[in-house]
Amino acid sequence: MTEHTTIPQSHVQDTYIWKALSDWDLNEELDSHVAERIQSAFAAEDLHALIYKGEHPDTVLKHLKRKVAKAPEVLQNHVKRFYLALRLKKETEVHGALIDLMIVLRFHGKSLAERLIKEAQVLITEPKADEYIEILNEKTAQRLLSLDVEHSLLIDGTTLPAVFKKRDRTS
Repeated sequence: MTEHTTIPQSHVQDTYIWKALSDWDLNEELDSHVAERIQSAFAAEDLHALIYKGEHPDTVLKHLKRKVAKAPEVLQNHVKRFYLALRLKKETEVHGALIDLMIVLRFHGKSLAERLIKEAQVLITEPKADEYIEILNEKTAQRLLSLDVEHSLLIDGTTLPAVFKKRDRTS
Protein backbone atom coordinates (compact mmCIF):
# COMPACT_ATOMS: atom_id res chain seq x y z
CA MET A 1 0.00 0.00 0.00
CA THR A 2 1.39 3.37 -0.96
CA GLU A 3 1.87 6.00 1.66
CA HIS A 4 0.66 9.53 1.10
CA THR A 5 1.17 12.73 2.95
CA THR A 6 -1.68 14.97 3.93
CA ILE A 7 -1.62 18.59 2.91
CA PRO A 8 -1.26 20.74 6.07
CA GLN A 9 -4.43 22.71 6.84
CA SER A 10 -2.55 26.00 6.47
CA HIS A 11 -1.71 25.07 2.86
CA VAL A 12 -5.10 23.55 2.05
CA GLN A 13 -6.75 26.96 2.06
CA ASP A 14 -4.39 28.11 -0.69
CA THR A 15 -5.24 25.27 -3.07
CA TYR A 16 -7.64 25.38 -6.00
CA ILE A 17 -9.77 22.62 -4.64
CA TRP A 18 -10.22 24.36 -1.30
CA LYS A 19 -11.22 27.56 -3.08
CA ALA A 20 -13.67 25.65 -5.24
CA LEU A 21 -15.23 23.79 -2.33
CA SER A 22 -14.91 26.37 0.44
CA ASP A 23 -18.59 27.29 0.27
CA TRP A 24 -19.60 23.65 0.60
CA ASP A 25 -19.71 21.74 3.84
CA LEU A 26 -16.85 19.43 2.82
CA ASN A 27 -13.93 20.68 4.89
CA GLU A 28 -13.28 17.24 6.42
CA GLU A 29 -12.84 15.76 2.93
CA LEU A 30 -10.19 18.33 2.03
CA ASP A 31 -7.61 16.29 3.92
CA SER A 32 -8.43 13.12 2.01
CA HIS A 33 -6.27 11.29 -0.53
CA VAL A 34 -8.92 11.93 -3.21
CA ALA A 35 -8.67 15.68 -2.65
CA GLU A 36 -4.90 15.49 -3.08
CA ARG A 37 -5.34 13.69 -6.41
CA ILE A 38 -7.78 16.33 -7.59
CA GLN A 39 -5.39 19.03 -6.46
CA SER A 40 -2.58 17.36 -8.41
CA ALA A 41 -4.67 17.68 -11.58
CA PHE A 42 -5.09 21.40 -10.89
CA ALA A 43 -1.37 21.69 -10.19
CA ALA A 44 -0.58 19.90 -13.46
CA GLU A 45 -2.69 22.47 -15.27
CA ASP A 46 -0.42 25.23 -13.94
CA LEU A 47 2.79 23.23 -14.37
CA HIS A 48 5.37 25.33 -16.18
CA ALA A 49 8.29 22.96 -15.67
CA LEU A 50 8.78 20.11 -18.12
CA ILE A 51 9.31 17.58 -15.35
CA TYR A 52 6.60 16.92 -12.76
CA LYS A 53 7.98 16.22 -9.28
CA GLY A 54 4.75 15.96 -7.30
CA GLU A 55 3.26 13.10 -5.35
CA HIS A 56 0.74 11.82 -7.91
CA PRO A 57 2.62 11.26 -11.17
CA ASP A 58 0.23 8.56 -12.45
CA THR A 59 -2.72 10.93 -12.13
CA VAL A 60 -0.81 13.73 -13.83
CA LEU A 61 0.25 11.38 -16.66
CA LYS A 62 -3.41 10.56 -17.33
CA HIS A 63 -4.17 14.28 -17.29
CA LEU A 64 -1.33 15.03 -19.71
CA LYS A 65 -2.52 12.30 -22.06
CA ARG A 66 -5.94 13.95 -22.14
CA LYS A 67 -4.30 17.30 -22.88
CA VAL A 68 -2.27 15.78 -25.73
CA ALA A 69 -5.36 14.13 -27.21
CA LYS A 70 -7.36 17.36 -26.92
CA ALA A 71 -4.70 19.67 -28.34
CA PRO A 72 -2.06 17.60 -30.18
CA GLU A 73 -0.39 20.69 -31.65
CA VAL A 74 0.91 21.80 -28.22
CA LEU A 75 4.47 20.46 -28.25
CA GLN A 76 5.11 21.23 -24.59
CA ASN A 77 2.44 18.73 -23.48
CA HIS A 78 4.08 16.00 -25.55
CA VAL A 79 7.46 16.65 -23.95
CA LYS A 80 5.95 16.74 -20.44
CA ARG A 81 4.17 13.45 -21.16
CA PHE A 82 7.41 11.88 -22.38
CA TYR A 83 9.41 12.92 -19.31
CA LEU A 84 6.70 11.81 -16.89
CA ALA A 85 6.38 8.41 -18.59
CA LEU A 86 10.17 8.08 -18.47
CA ARG A 87 10.23 9.01 -14.78
CA LEU A 88 7.56 6.39 -14.08
CA LYS A 89 9.56 3.83 -16.10
CA LYS A 90 6.52 3.02 -18.25
CA GLU A 91 8.14 1.73 -21.41
CA THR A 92 4.96 1.43 -23.47
CA GLU A 93 3.94 4.97 -22.54
CA VAL A 94 7.38 6.24 -23.56
CA HIS A 95 6.98 4.55 -26.96
CA GLY A 96 3.53 6.10 -27.39
CA ALA A 97 4.86 9.53 -26.42
CA LEU A 98 7.77 9.25 -28.89
CA ILE A 99 5.51 8.20 -31.75
CA ASP A 100 3.05 11.02 -31.07
CA LEU A 101 5.89 13.51 -30.77
CA MET A 102 7.29 12.42 -34.14
CA ILE A 103 3.85 12.84 -35.70
CA VAL A 104 3.45 16.33 -34.30
CA LEU A 105 6.96 17.39 -35.29
CA ARG A 106 6.42 16.05 -38.83
CA PHE A 107 10.14 15.38 -39.08
CA HIS A 108 11.03 18.93 -38.03
CA GLY A 109 12.82 19.40 -34.72
CA LYS A 110 15.02 16.43 -35.43
CA SER A 111 17.51 17.40 -32.71
CA LEU A 112 14.74 17.44 -30.06
CA ALA A 113 13.47 14.03 -31.16
CA GLU A 114 16.98 12.57 -31.22
CA ARG A 115 17.71 13.92 -27.73
CA LEU A 116 14.52 12.41 -26.32
CA ILE A 117 15.22 9.08 -28.01
CA LYS A 118 18.71 9.03 -26.49
CA GLU A 119 17.27 9.84 -23.06
CA ALA A 120 14.76 7.03 -23.49
CA GLN A 121 17.53 4.48 -24.09
CA VAL A 122 17.69 3.89 -20.33
CA LEU A 123 14.26 2.31 -20.67
CA ILE A 124 13.81 1.18 -24.28
CA THR A 125 16.10 -1.24 -26.08
CA GLU A 126 18.92 0.08 -28.22
CA PRO A 127 17.59 -1.58 -31.40
CA LYS A 128 14.24 0.18 -30.85
CA ALA A 129 16.02 3.52 -30.31
CA ASP A 130 17.99 2.93 -33.51
CA GLU A 131 14.72 2.23 -35.33
CA TYR A 132 13.30 5.57 -34.19
CA ILE A 133 16.44 7.34 -35.43
CA GLU A 134 16.11 5.56 -38.80
CA ILE A 135 12.50 6.73 -39.06
CA LEU A 136 13.62 10.29 -38.37
CA ASN A 137 16.24 10.03 -41.11
CA GLU A 138 13.90 8.38 -43.64
CA LYS A 139 11.13 10.95 -43.06
CA THR A 140 8.29 8.56 -43.89
CA ALA A 141 5.05 8.16 -42.01
CA GLN A 142 4.68 4.56 -43.17
CA ARG A 143 7.53 3.47 -40.89
CA LEU A 144 5.74 5.07 -37.94
CA LEU A 145 2.62 3.12 -38.78
CA SER A 146 4.62 -0.11 -38.83
CA LEU A 147 5.54 0.35 -35.14
CA ASP A 148 3.44 -0.83 -32.21
CA VAL A 149 1.13 2.19 -32.00
CA GLU A 150 -1.13 0.85 -29.26
CA HIS A 151 -0.16 3.64 -26.81
CA SER A 152 -0.13 6.40 -29.40
CA LEU A 153 -2.93 8.89 -28.84
CA LEU A 154 -2.79 10.25 -32.36
CA ILE A 155 -2.94 7.00 -34.33
CA ASP A 156 -5.88 4.67 -34.28
CA GLY A 157 -5.15 3.14 -37.64
CA THR A 158 -7.01 5.80 -39.60
CA THR A 159 -6.27 9.21 -38.11
CA LEU A 160 -2.74 9.92 -39.27
CA PRO A 161 -3.32 13.27 -40.96
CA ALA A 162 -3.58 13.16 -44.73
CA VAL A 163 -1.29 16.18 -44.94
CA PHE A 164 1.36 14.23 -43.08
CA LYS A 165 1.11 11.36 -45.56
CA LYS A 166 1.40 13.79 -48.49
CA ARG A 167 4.59 15.24 -47.06
CA ASP A 168 6.40 11.91 -46.93
CA ARG A 169 9.79 12.23 -48.53
CA THR A 170 12.27 9.59 -49.40
CA SER A 171 15.87 10.04 -48.37
